[in-house]
Amino acid sequence: MINILLINLGCKLGIFKLLIKNNYFIYEFKKQINIKHLMKIDGVFISNGPGNPFKYIKFYNIILFFMYIKTPIISICLGHQILGILNNFSFFKLKNGHHGVNHPIFNKHNKKLFISSQNHNFNLKNNNKKNFNNAYYSLFDKTIQSINSINQPIYSFQGHPEGCSGPNDLLSFFNFYNKIYEK
Repeated sequence: MINILLINLGCKLGIFKLLIKNNYFIYEFKKQINIKHLMKIDGVFISNGPGNPFKYIKFYNIILFFMYIKTPIISICLGHQILGILNNFSFFKLKNGHHGVNHPIFNKHNKKLFISSQNHNFNLKNNNKKNFNNAYYSLFDKTIQSINSINQPIYSFQGHPEGCSGPNDLLSFFNFYNKIYEK
């Protein structure tokens, strides 16, 4: 079983269900974690949540620690924004936020269109092209919707791929760790 550290910033029940469905054992991190558990972590999942990512600075050091030791990290929505900030992406408030369940997201690498659920007012600027491959972007306003590190196993998505009461085009997102640890 793959051990996942869930950094819970306001995680929905649907995310817990999908992580469990993919046979991950979840350690939830809210304020602190036992050092014994840290040694067992195979991957980190940074959840969605409300508000401005700078309000969650207390979580930055634990995320940086796992980036430093090259632990696979995936994140969504607010977690995506935090991961971007920690990887030197610029950050800005959208004039009109992205809200709702029918947001067209395009993958420029495989030329596929996905429908996504979105609920955020902030976004990352695509200014870290040297170390990241940003495949997904919004067809509404061309904002980036994912970051994928070229040098380490880091992947994030701006929307809500969990598909609870919304589109489920991107559920394969939750199979990330299984792909890394395939035997």
